[in-house]
Amino acid sequence: MIFGRKRPIEVVEDTDEAEESQAEAVEDAGEPSDVASQGYDLDDDFDDEDPLEEEQPDWRADGPFDYEEVELSDEVARIDLDTLIVTPWDGLGLQLQVDEQTRQVLAVTGVWGDSGLEVVLFAAPATGGLSAELREEAVEEAAEAGGSAEVTDGPFGREIRRVLPQEGPKGEQLFHVSRVWFAEGPRWLLRGTLLGEAALDSSDETKMAPFLEFFRNLVVRRGSHPMVPGERIVMKLPEGAS
Repeated sequence: MIFGRKRPIEVVEDTDEAEESQAEAVEDAGEPSDVASQGYDLDDDFDDEDPLEEEQPDWRADGPFDYEEVELSDEVARIDLDTLIVTPWDGLGLQLQVDEQTRQVLAVTGVWGDSGLEVVLFAAPATGGLSAELREEAVEEAAEAGGSAEVTDGPFGREIRRVLPQEGPKGEQLFHVSRVWFAEGPRWLLRGTLLGEAALDSSDETKMAPFLEFFRNLVVRRGSHPMVPGERIVMKLPEGAS
């Protein structure tokens, strides 16, 4: 796990394109710990006479976690956003997308170097299955925008790798590349969108690895109140942020 001291938090007002806030890189970023992404093997053995479905791995075995699943140490510096607890590393910048009227936090983005990870929290049904719906919606949205989306294996099961057309500052044609992770917990779902250089080359996971660890270290405190599946779970500004 990556732990570190807190840095000042940047509050970003809500816009139609939330991912634009990620473009501001953090200066003097420190080097995070080396983290290797973890793979999983499925057991292919089955009874020839009574074939069984392959047992799926526990994609959340190493996080992200539900608040009831862990005991948080007071010695580790964390940022408590009420429904989401973040553990940054030293040098990681945090940008909070905030609704101008309610002052509620809609998303949090961890930024390091030329890359970032945007995290959004949703309510999910107790039976699961929301990730499949969100993947389908993301693929359809990419096609409608004139881009492409591929569903492939990732660290949390099936992930999406998207390429969307984007107009540059001088009107030139650019492309926005991202990787989207989905992690489902007890009546909640976390969506992590990896942006920047870390999302470009899937064969080189060194730039992605720190953000994978950041995502695994997230802790969700959903609460017991009823919510509609797919509804965004907002967060609160931490003390001292304005």
